[in-house]
Amino acid sequence: MSFRDILAVVTSQVQNEHVIAFAERFTSQMAGRLAAAVVNWQPSVAPVDGFVVDPLYGQLVVDARAHLGEEAGKLKARLAKAANPATVESYLVEFGAAGSVIGLRARHADVCIVARPSRTNKEAAQAILEAALFESGRPVIIVPPEWKGSSIGKHILFAWKPTREAARALADADELILGAERVSVVTVDARLSRGYGEQPGADIAAHLAYRGAAVDLINLDSGDRSETDAILGQALAVGADLIVMGGYGRPRLSEFIFGGVTREILQAASIPILMAH
Repeated sequence: MSFRDILAVVTSQVQNEHVIAFAERFTSQMAGRLAAAVVNWQPSVAPVDGFVVDPLYGQLVVDARAHLGEEAGKLKARLAKAANPATVESYLVEFGAAGSVIGLRARHADVCIVARPSRTNKEAAQAILEAALFESGRPVIIVPPEWKGSSIGKHILFAWKPTREAARALADADELILGAERVSVVTVDARLSRGYGEQPGADIAAHLAYRGAAVDLINLDSGDRSETDAILGQALAVGADLIVMGGYGRPRLSEFIFGGVTREILQAASIPILMAH
């Protein structure tokens, strides 16, 4: 798919500067238009004495709206300096309604760009990420806080598994993959798993090569590493500037309890990830 209508979702101009900078560069690279959405959380209703709502709740909502307006104003001022000014939207969202509000907005864009959850913004960033990934039907690009790259998609690492999610990510990243100077298709412990065939990764690499991508195939054995460490280590070794992968191939609750590659990569990746579900 093509990426022309681009949405960045942030909570703060200062805290999410890396997301904004990435979105600006990506929008310029794709010759698209950028919309930035600022999100703040509506205070929860806290009953006092059973069913009586705290009389201060109204003021908390007023304060939350004022903070949202301030952040939107800062972002407008920041983006007004750009060569191609972006539009700025603002949303006061109940935390539990993030999926419906952010997911609905993201459906009206080609891709949604969000922050990678980190220690300083874990709950908010995770809520925004999951809302965009699970509810929009659109791909999401997750930007790590340390991103200061100059290229996006020049060398792509495609973490391949024979799953619906990975195939969806491949289709969504089509324009980037075909335009990349190099695409590394990477599998981990594929010879020990079902579904890859006799030559793991060969079929998907041949498919990409037929479509015009410059592909090399790397079948990794994890050894004493985790699958996540194998993928991220290979990304650094080949100098990839973007990882493409399917997200949450098994239920979120299962990943939360037992761990999983998606969750681990979202915690540790130092380069951007294009993810689809």
